[in-house]
Amino acid sequence: MSKQTSTLLAKIWLLIVLAFIGHNIYLWSGHLQLDTDILAMLPQDERDPTVQNATRQLADAAANRVVVLAGGADWESAKKAGDAYATALTNSKLPLTLRYRMGDEAEWLSFFIPYRKQLLSSAQQQLLQSQSSDQLAQKAVAMLYQPGMGMPRLGEWRDDPLNLLGGWLGERAAQSKVRVRDGRLSISAGDRHYVLLTLQQSGSAFSIKAQQALIPVLDAAKAAALSQAGKVSILTVGIPLHAAAAATQAEREIHTIGIGSMLGIVLLTVFAFSAIRPRILVTLSIAVGLLAAVSVCSLVFGRLHLITLVFGASLVGVAENYGSNYFSSRQGRAASERWAMLKEQAPVMWLAMLTTAIGYALLALTPFPGLRQIAVFSAVGLLAAFVTVMWWFPLFDKGRLDHTKLSLWIGTRRALWPTLGKNRLTLIFTVIVSSLLLAGGMSMHSNDDIRLLQSSPPALIKQQIEVGKLLDLPSPAQFYLIRGASIEAVLQQEEALKARLDPMMTRGRITGYQAISDWVPSHKQQDLNLALTERTVFAKEGVLAKAGILLGETLQPSHNTPPPLLLNDWLAAAVSEPLRHQWLGQFEGGYASVMLIRGVSSASQLTELAALAPQLTGVRWVDKVAEVSEVMGRYRVKMAWVIALSYLLVFAALTLRFGRKAWRALLPTLLASSLTLAILALLGQPLQLFNILALLLILGMGVDYGIFLLENPEPQATRPFLSVTLAAISTLLAFGLLALSATPALHAFGLTMLFGIGLSWLLTPAFMPLTSFIQDR
Repeated sequence: MSKQTSTLLAKIWLLIVLAFIGHNIYLWSGHLQLDTDILAMLPQDERDPTVQNATRQLADAAANRVVVLAGGADWESAKKAGDAYATALTNSKLPLTLRYRMGDEAEWLSFFIPYRKQLLSSAQQQLLQSQSSDQLAQKAVAMLYQPGMGMPRLGEWRDDPLNLLGGWLGERAAQSKVRVRDGRLSISAGDRHYVLLTLQQSGSAFSIKAQQALIPVLDAAKAAALSQAGKVSILTVGIPLHAAAAATQAEREIHTIGIGSMLGIVLLTVFAFSAIRPRILVTLSIAVGLLAAVSVCSLVFGRLHLITLVFGASLVGVAENYGSNYFSSRQGRAASERWAMLKEQAPVMWLAMLTTAIGYALLALTPFPGLRQIAVFSAVGLLAAFVTVMWWFPLFDKGRLDHTKLSLWIGTRRALWPTLGKNRLTLIFTVIVSSLLLAGGMSMHSNDDIRLLQSSPPALIKQQIEVGKLLDLPSPAQFYLIRGASIEAVLQQEEALKARLDPMMTRGRITGYQAISDWVPSHKQQDLNLALTERTVFAKEGVLAKAGILLGETLQPSHNTPPPLLLNDWLAAAVSEPLRHQWLGQFEGGYASVMLIRGVSSASQLTELAALAPQLTGVRWVDKVAEVSEVMGRYRVKMAWVIALSYLLVFAALTLRFGRKAWRALLPTLLASSLTLAILALLGQPLQLFNILALLLILGMGVDYGIFLLENPEPQATRPFLSVTLAAISTLLAFGLLALSATPALHAFGLTMLFGIGLSWLLTPAFMPLTSFIQDR
């Protein structure tokens, strides 16, 4: 490439970089959307969109909700703590919807009064069928004279002499441990009492801005509650807290990994080149790469995930490779030689760029939205850094660049490397490698459990478990999906399923279930209940008539033809708020709902629950944890085949350049990847998708070492080995630091890269031929 052409390209690239700078200024001035939702990185099950919609609706219902339990040894302490917490939240002026007091509960429940005749529990149905009208009449009269007997009554006695509606509502209230005490939502557990507060956050739970506003307010409210009463405890759980913890952790890792990589690389290049110019130019190439990556990703995806930025911090180490290779070749040459040097290097550098890009581009084949974003971020960043080196470095690099003691020392270490061939060392090497591979293969096991991605603070997880037990909350990760051609069909399917779950409750296998049909029976069941109530209670010889005889009066109910309870009416009423998210509405030509299960804590329970679904048409058991884990395992196998294909593609590209010697550039990386998996297995690390994904990048970067050394394989050639060594150290500083990440996925990725890149650098020189490439091609 001539000087004139390079100057023209440099000017064009300058205009593009200025556009990136302007766009980044716009983004970082408040328009960049950062996502902290770890679920964004997870694969989607493409086989059943309804399951995805159900999962999303359940997640959305809980996404912005924070649950607080203010507990004390006595009720008064708990009440004072709860009131202080609520007051602090109200005074914060934060747009939160707080719910911890109940107004007129009877007014809230009066929604059901018009439908009382067709709302019966199974126990009430059995009672009306098994006892005579005389026995029931005596019970009705006793309830009239003893108002405190049984559940509170809604409406007039003559409209419901047996208080069937009160009993029906009482049975539903028993499904929850939450009670109303002194106008406050409360629960009791042993000798401790708690006030329950739920608050709904406006906006996205994964908004950094919303998290930064919410967390200090919650901390202040907790401090206010603790100051009002002694020996109280505050338990706070909710997705916004996990999102805030993830954001804090990701931001911390961006600084530690990015700054750690940069400091290590700066020190390395300063000592290796003993000049400020290489450092400035290499930093410039990295900065341009990051600017381009942020701009393109925000345009393509609309938002950036914080995990992408954490991973992008490691881009520093990879982008460093191109600048280090340029200045390694530039050392000891006159400034006037830089154009000829770059022209000579260009084919090899483009080949190295291509093989690295293959690894990053193949990440885009994964089903992980977050990883596709990482693939685009990394590929764009590396390409921009590479173009900066090719088009800008020759223009700005005008001074002398002499060899340094460190660079000479590193370069001359290549001569100490043994060469594999027909010698005793090769036999020993083969035995050691074979033994490691055999032992690692026998120890290898996979684990695709999605819970391996859990990285929330232990204290937060502990509180989540404790609150879940206190409230007996159903898990949103395992549920029944019920589908039918109509609303009525769905409700009938729910009722059939509940009939099969009741024996499990009797045996103590589960503690309960939560279903729409608990509150809105099917029309068929309402008709049966109405007929039973009319026949037993309101007929001429029914309970009301005989109770009137006992009282010496003639009694008539005030309503004779009750309307049916419609699902849409219930959904529109305030009383449906706790369960509204379980109705999915119309899907795929039919309707769907979700039934949640309480008290599931073992794999055997999950198996028993799953076995019920095939017995009923339109019912599917969904275990989201197991399904996502299965998808991860499936794609782990698929990506292994993709890696095999990528090795073939890279080998074909290498063959075009190196002919019969192409295997020498590729085999060291293949061995390094295999040994990495073996070492991880021997260390007890399970094989998971993120290990496999790391192998893609080990291929892309490790083969670069083979390319640069095979281009000039003589042991006395110091510049190629200096370039390879600086590149390897830079990559280890970047990806090796990912192994320190508290995010399990990044930790597994970084650990694999740490071993893989280190072994690639160690093995590659040993596979180089003693004769030159040109002679043996």
